[in-house]
Amino acid sequence: MWEIAGADPAAVPPPAPGLRTGVVHLWYLELDELELPDGGDCLDGDERRRASRLQRAVDRRRYRAAHCALRHILAGYTGEAPAELRFHRFCPRCGPAVHGKPIWAVDSGQVALDVSLSHSDQVAMVAVCRPPLAVGVDVERVRAGVNWSAVLVDDGTGPHLADREGTQVWTRLEAVGKAAGTGVVDLPRIGELRPDGWADARVPGVPGVWFVRAVEAPEGFAAALAVNDLPDGTESLRWSCSPECPEPLSGTHPTATPRHDHEAGYSGPAQARDRGGERT
Repeated sequence: MWEIAGADPAAVPPPAPGLRTGVVHLWYLELDELELPDGGDCLDGDERRRASRLQRAVDRRRYRAAHCALRHILAGYTGEAPAELRFHRFCPRCGPAVHGKPIWAVDSGQVALDVSLSHSDQVAMVAVCRPPLAVGVDVERVRAGVNWSAVLVDDGTGPHLADREGTQVWTRLEAVGKAAGTGVVDLPRIGELRPDGWADARVPGVPGVWFVRAVEAPEGFAAALAVNDLPDGTESLRWSCSPECPEPLSGTHPTATPRHDHEAGYSGPAQARDRGGERT
């Protein structure tokens, strides 16, 4: 993985690796290892309020770390200072709303990137691509004892799934809901897994077909990636922030994954279904 270190968040970070149209960049973050860039000063009022609502101090810090890192990652693509980036939310059913997928912009206009963030405990992932490709990512910790038959089917008659298997199914549903901007209030319908690792998915009330697959995740977690068209490849990268490392570190540039190569899948935990759009 390519490792890039974020400098002063008030300044423009080093350029991110080149992002070609049709390719997804998938960033991995260890939140407990991150020093908060600029102490979190780059966050806007909405992000600060969302963090303050979390009960545990560790969760508040992880939320701030994930969103600071997200801003620095995007700043590396746009050339803007992290604090200058702003977003509004858009729901395909409601239009502009307090829920839905974040749409990022700067003073000069909308950022030509489609972005999705997910975090679970100390792990976070950020997916970035260029339109017309749209992307959603979800990562979840595998937790024991989840009643997946109740989570996945409203009347509790769904199949019995082991912890790892059920979590992996859930990450696919979440990833599709994030890519579409609808969340999982109405569960997406996902078809059979194909030999290339992808599965077709449809979102109730939203036209078009989506594609979803499991992607690599740390041990004890599950993750999935969803797109509105099969990408030419994915590139996995690791982001870190340290005052001692203000420049990109040398390393192996990620190799694009051919669109039909299978990626390893892992499994993870469930979240509530009573929310819409991007939850992080």
